[in-house]
Formats: sequence, C-alpha cells, structure tokens
Amino acid sequence: MENTIQTNKKIRLAILGNGPRGTGLGGVYAQHPNVEVVAVCDIADGLAENASQHLNNCVGYTPKAYTSYEQLSKNAAYDAILIAVDPDIQVDYAVREMERGIHVMTEVPAAYTMDQCYTLVNAVRKTGCKYQLAEQTRYWSFIKKWREMAQAGAFGRIYYAEGEYLHYEPKWDYFRHKKTGHHVWTDDPSYDQNPDYERTWRYYTFANPIFYLPHELSPLLSVTGGRIESVSCLGTKQGESYTKGFDVRDLECALMHNSNGAIFSLRAGFNAPYGFKRETGAHWYQIKGTEKSVEWARSELDCPKEFIPGQGWVEHTDWTCADAEAPEAFKNAPHGGADLYPIHYFIDAILNDKTPPMDVYHAVETAAPAILAAESANRGGILLQVPDFRI
Repeated sequence: MENTIQTNKKIRLAILGNGPRGTGLGGVYAQHPNVEVVAVCDIADGLAENASQHLNNCVGYTPKAYTSYEQLSKNAAYDAILIAVDPDIQVDYAVREMERGIHVMTEVPAAYTMDQCYTLVNAVRKTGCKYQLAEQTRYWSFIKKWREMAQAGAFGRIYYAEGEYLHYEPKWDYFRHKKTGHHVWTDDPSYDQNPDYERTWRYYTFANPIFYLPHELSPLLSVTGGRIESVSCLGTKQGESYTKGFDVRDLECALMHNSNGAIFSLRAGFNAPYGFKRETGAHWYQIKGTEKSVEWARSELDCPKEFIPGQGWVEHTDWTCADAEAPEAFKNAPHGGADLYPIHYFIDAILNDKTPPMDVYHAVETAAPAILAAESANRGGILLQVPDFRI
C-alpha cells in the first residue's frame, strides 16, 4: 500500500449524518488504526444512538451521540468530520466546520449548484483545512491499471471516454418524515400529498439523474487527465418514468469535451430496470486511444477487454475491483475494496500535511460538469461552458 502512515497518532473524528451510508462508512473509519470516532450526530429519531451502538459493536467503544449539529459543534472535541447528510446541504456544514479549523470529508456529489462549488473552493483556500471527497471508484484496481497504462503512453492519444451509472431499485428513499427525519423507501407516490412528509435529495436528484456523475467522472478523469470544459445533455421526458407517479427521468446522457481533446459520453439513470455488470454493479467504463482501447465488462456474463489495432480483442480476467496485493483491510472494504482508500488518504493528508487525491479541485471538477449537464438537459441540450476553478 502506497503512502503508508508512519505514526501512532489518533485523529478524533465526528460523523454528521448516520443513515446507512454514514453508519457504514463510520464503521470502516473506526477500524483505521489512526482514527477514533468520538461523536456521531443525526436529527432523525434514534439514528445517532443506533450508530453509536454499531460502532461499539465494531470496535468496542461508544462515541457520544448528538441529535443536532449545534449540540455536536458546541460540545464535542474533534479534529476532523465526515459529513454524510443530504449532499445538497452538506456544503454549508463543510464550510462552517473548516472555518472552525476542522478537516472535512463530504459525500458524493460534492455540490449541487455552481455557487456551492465556488463556496467550497473558497473555504479550503481561506482556511487551509484538508478537504477530501469520499469518491471511491477511482481506487478500483482496474482503474489504477488503466491509469498506469495512460501514464506510460500505452493508449497513445486518448480521444474518447465513456461511462454510465444505471442503477435501478424498485423502491428508493424518495420521502422523509418531517418530524422524525426518517427516510421512507417506497414506490408509492402518494407520500407527495401527505403534509407530514417531504421529498428527499434523492427525489430531486433523480429528476435530473445526471447530477450523480462523480463515480464516472472521477475515475475517467484520473485516467485521461485534464478537466471538462464544455457540456451538453439530453434526457428522457420528466414525469414519464418507468417508475410511475414520480416526477423523475429514466435517463440523461451528456456529451462533454475534455481539455486534453477527448470526448466524454456519460449517462445516468435510476428509475428503469437495467442489468448489473461484473463486480462494478451499476457502473461501466470505456477508454479509446489511438494505440489501445479498454472497456469494463458490459454485463455479468462477459469479461473486461483490451483492444489493440492489428491484434484484436483480449479478455482480462485479471482486471478486478479489489487489489489482490493490497492489505486485507483494503481488499475487504465495501464497494469492491474501495471504501478504505478515501479514508486512508484523508487521514494521511491530515497527519502528514499532504494534498489528498480527491481534493477540493478534483471534487468540484466532478460536480460542476454534472450540474451544468442538468441545466443543459432542462434547456433542451444547449452547450454550456465549465469554469476553471483553479484560476
């Protein structure tokens, strides 16, 4: 494992947001030798207490449970925080924490508006705190191999990159109870008429599923380099989804132009059935170059492949998600062995004053193209320019 942390120092961590993702990722954090989870917080009835007990079962100690951010920030002492609240509101919390000198990791997507992108970048610049996006697919072993191939020039000139995130579930957490904060996983649209419930971030995201592109843009950009400069997007008709009664779209597809000259084709959808792929589930990737092309398995029935002009296709059963040479903790982490990498690099950045791989610039470079793609789809597919946040 690269960049192994050579210290016994503990980072005190708080977790804001203890739904399934926050609790699950918190359990991975707690098992890191340089982390002590000291506090958990969630407004929903019982979630913080449940998360605290879950961590006790995992590592044998019980973090303090809080039911409001104000209580957490006032009473708990911590060095870093994992923010796993609704991603459309997480930037506000991230900024408030960095202004207090707390290092921050947030969930995917990093931002939901262009203003939030700028706000996040400016907060990191102003405070000097470490920021990391918890995007994990860039750490899959086969993506690492593709990245190494690109760095060695094996692709020649990369002219095309393609990715998709098509993840259907019969029931998503479209609504939450206003009083208790609990999310409701349902296929019943009548909750929209119940004054006790409100739409969740996921409902709003699935109205423009292209918002959820970091898991495609992050690994592909890590291979191609550069940044997305312009984007155009089209979607299926909103409100005529396979999932009846919900004001969402089945699919949106974006074309993007990369600063290195490559065209990106990216699509996302969460409301119509589509088969999973080998190991990566709902995710699929392809890279085309003048000297070599690669693509991941298109289904659970085939294998990843490599194409070389003049030689043809070669299957690569050795390409996998988990790195066979990684420590056991990494190989056994959720999401195909990927979830521990963002945690490792975040803690390494704090302890050794480094810039993590998914720093704030890389984070907004996965968020802004998706934000503008959604705008493009809502405006009939017009071409929009993506600003350079590094200027």
